Amino acid sequence: MRVSLKTLIAGAALSVLAVAGAAQAAWPERPVTIIVPAGAGGGTDGTARLLAKQLQDELKQPFNVVNNGQGGGIVGHTQIATARPDGYTLGIVYNYFQWRMMGQADINHTMFTPIAIYNVDPAALLVNVNSPFKTGKEALDALKADPGKFKIGCGGSCGGSWHIPNAEIFIRYGIDPSKPVMVPSAGGALTNQDLASGGLDMAVGSLPEGRPLIEAGRLRPLYVISPNRQGAPFQDVPTAKEALGIDMEGGAFRMVAGPKGLPADIARTLETTLEKIWKSEEFQNGMRQRNFGTKWLNSRDTVAFMQQHEKSLSDTMKALGLAK
Repeated sequence: MRVSLKTLIAGAALSVLAVAGAAQAAWPERPVTIIVPAGAGGGTDGTARLLAKQLQDELKQPFNVVNNGQGGGIVGHTQIATARPDGYTLGIVYNYFQWRMMGQADINHTMFTPIAIYNVDPAALLVNVNSPFKTGKEALDALKADPGKFKIGCGGSCGGSWHIPNAEIFIRYGIDPSKPVMVPSAGGALTNQDLASGGLDMAVGSLPEGRPLIEAGRLRPLYVISPNRQGAPFQDVPTAKEALGIDMEGGAFRMVAGPKGLPADIARTLETTLEKIWKSEEFQNGMRQRNFGTKWLNSRDTVAFMQQHEKSLSDTMKALGLAK
């Protein structure tokens, strides 16, 4: 039987496409690296290792966490964004746009393929238990009357995950956020110790970071910037809407992302697998035991979240006088 050259070429082309499709469908065929733009032992590292363990269980390949906290996270984020988009280098992306606003690095949402947000830890406002302010309204009324009178701890670097959402709250309440004396520190634990010892009037931070001193009866949280109250032991802390009439969400977020151009089939596999992991009892219990908040946003909603993060942070940092 004679076979035409045209038929042979068509058959060969179909074979190549079938092999290529099979190769893509087999992802991952080798170990995957997850870049964590933070040091070992912190919250970002801890949540990444929870995910990595379950990703390995689900996808039957090692998912290896590599820490790179240089430049306060700038170097690690840049590594994620500039990696080869083949699915074998992924990363954990967290609050990043302040670097662009401060002229440190031009990192923005267009540099990544967002897969899903899995964690949000809302910011809060805390005072010493002996503070005259018993409610968020009392504290913000005093700030509004004489903002320069008060020293407020930033819970780390000023312009970060805890400062910016509270500054937006201040703006919405009619307070000039550039007037209070904002005090940076090397982290939330140090800020909270300073607040407990009377060196600060207030502090911005997260409820999990403040938990030891809250439970010891030395600090009092006045509100949490979240649509909902948090779980035990923070169920009695009012939301910003309950305390102030301001309905918003703000704090630290973490997402899984790859570099721009990640193949759509790999992104879909990751999103589906991560959603299954996020819903699992193992993951939820692991996050709860470490006092991390859980929030799920799919890839589409994560893009919208990132765009809103950039807009709100840009507006707030300009009001603070921190934008370059």
